[in-house]
Amino acid sequence: MLEPTRRHDTPAPHDPPHGRPTGPSRRGLLALTALGLPATGAALTVGITAPPAHADPAVTGGETRIIDVPLAGTDRVDAEGAGAGPSDAGGAAGVPARDLPEHTATMVGVRWEEGRPAPVVTVRGRLAGGGWTDWHALDPATDPGTGDEVPATEAGWIGPVTGVQIRAERDGEDVADELTAHLLTTSPLDADAEVSSYSGPSASLGLEDQPVLRAAAVANPATPPMPGAPAFVSRAAWGADESLVRSTSAADRLKAVVVHHTAGSNAYSAKDSPQLIRGILSYHTRTLGWADLGYNMLVDKYGQVFEGRGGGLHRNIVGAHARGYNTGSFGISLMGDYDVASVPSAAQDAITRLVGWKLLSTFTTSTHATGTWDVTTPDTNYPIGTHELKVVLGHRDVNATECPGRNLYRKLESIRDGAQRRIDSGWRKHLAAFSRAGGGAALGTVVRSAHITGDLEATVLTSGLVLSGRGAKTATGWRSEVSRQWGASWGRPLGNPRREGGRTLQGFAAGQAVGSGEKAVFLKNRFRDVTGQHMYFPEIDALAARGITTGWPDGTYRPLSPIQRDAMVVFVHRALGAPASTPPARSPFRDMSPSTMYYEEICWAHAQGIVEGWPDGTFRPTASVQRGAVAAFLYRASGSPSTGTTSGFRDVPANHQFAREITWLASTKITTGWSDGTFRPTLPIARDAMAAFMIRWMDHRGL
Repeated sequence: MLEPTRRHDTPAPHDPPHGRPTGPSRRGLLALTALGLPATGAALTVGITAPPAHADPAVTGGETRIIDVPLAGTDRVDAEGAGAGPSDAGGAAGVPARDLPEHTATMVGVRWEEGRPAPVVTVRGRLAGGGWTDWHALDPATDPGTGDEVPATEAGWIGPVTGVQIRAERDGEDVADELTAHLLTTSPLDADAEVSSYSGPSASLGLEDQPVLRAAAVANPATPPMPGAPAFVSRAAWGADESLVRSTSAADRLKAVVVHHTAGSNAYSAKDSPQLIRGILSYHTRTLGWADLGYNMLVDKYGQVFEGRGGGLHRNIVGAHARGYNTGSFGISLMGDYDVASVPSAAQDAITRLVGWKLLSTFTTSTHATGTWDVTTPDTNYPIGTHELKVVLGHRDVNATECPGRNLYRKLESIRDGAQRRIDSGWRKHLAAFSRAGGGAALGTVVRSAHITGDLEATVLTSGLVLSGRGAKTATGWRSEVSRQWGASWGRPLGNPRREGGRTLQGFAAGQAVGSGEKAVFLKNRFRDVTGQHMYFPEIDALAARGITTGWPDGTYRPLSPIQRDAMVVFVHRALGAPASTPPARSPFRDMSPSTMYYEEICWAHAQGIVEGWPDGTFRPTASVQRGAVAAFLYRASGSPSTGTTSGFRDVPANHQFAREITWLASTKITTGWSDGTFRPTLPIARDAMAAFMIRWMDHRGL
């Protein structure tokens, strides 16, 4: 039995969605979401010229048709007699081929029954002029999550053909009866040809010119413009049907770039590349039920660069291209087979540009550096344990495979050297700010490379941010523990984060982020005098959100102003649901009348035993309320629960007028007092501290 010459990892299995692609707008296909160097070079004549890649005129508009054909009972033909010998067929002499003479296709894949050993499968197609393509081996598909072979092959490009022959053998025996062929007919779009010569957008590309995604709701965010990035053909531009894919995940750091080739036929033209990728996406998702393309980026032999797996190239998207090494790596695959064929210079240059940009954008400055990997997957090239691996790898360096082919693998050192030159001369504005701010020890690792968002250029790290204005010469780095969820609407950070009660509070120009664990909630500014740096910003925001306070008519909250006694009663009344009551005709306090503001609420509080007034019969509604009195109000409004008189504050002895109330307030964590161990009961309470007391009290009561 002749074993396949190379193996390639593929996306992890996923429930296949329904539906098929529909053609994107011409405008969408012409838009490329990238900045920088052209996606194509002058070497557009490299390779074999193929006939127009339109096998069946009934399949149009960029659509991919997939027809499933069981091979059991199909006609056998003598493949050798038709001009194919054992050396180019990749199978044993004498094994017949199965003839599908009436089926058009541009790509072919096969499946077999679960549990059966993988056969050696080769395919060829009949050209429109009557000749035959070479025989091409179909590589076994492998689940990168488990490392197990799945009962299928990859879909191989054979070009537009009017008939297909398939040969499958195991131990020299014809086993084609076990197979179902999947015949893919891809179709071109007029804009595919224009994509091949497009040089990339300008830096002023507006939102109205961005590609229009095909699906109404997409599972993954699109890639934004990225300063310093090479030009590439976006998913929307090559016609990805986003309704076919599932959500992706991202890693906290990039540790390596892994170079691959796709194998299959090299006989494609520059304008064939988009439909070839559309066919792979359709086969992986609709036929094999996988989540998306496995590679982060693909490069064709002409140097065209295509966005692969969705989720944003500025993120460290976990692909499915290197078993055991997908999390933390970036997979670049050259389309075609480079085990025998030479690597075109345009393709090598494109890969070099990508490697240099990706490493620099994640602040890796040496292409000859190493990264630490905790290998947990058995049966890879390294045993389970911790290993140092190069940051630029070939697929064969980590898995048992011939990928990326002998000739491309031999180019890796040259690619490393060229990528290093790209790093040394590349867009380093954010790298410089990162270094000035303390580097990785202070800001962590890059989770979102430099990208344009709003009017800012942003690099997001696990523990910090680097921001600059578009076009500005300088950038600034901040330590920010809630950075990974930052958005342009937050604005720039204000100062350093602080920890309080198990939370991280980080002020921003537009408000404050409150982080707890890996989640952060952003609170926008409500009042013009309560900025993101204010200590009690979350509590003031919550008090307003619950309708307890509305602030002043001029848009202020006046956080440092003392609160009056009548207003404090009103806040408690509203927190308890503003219960209805009938105020007495005669006031219980000699300094209040039925026309006094908040008369009803104060009379209600008096009737409930929440307020008592002064010994002289007054309530003094406009006087500043003291901290001790607030403790009494909240304690009584809670039903005067049983408690002691040992508060723990050195200025509140057990015989203090409000010792019991303050002790209860401390025991419920509604107050923590001052850092010097005092409570300061006679100090008027400011409106910001009142908000903190109220929100903690309401949370304690479940209000």
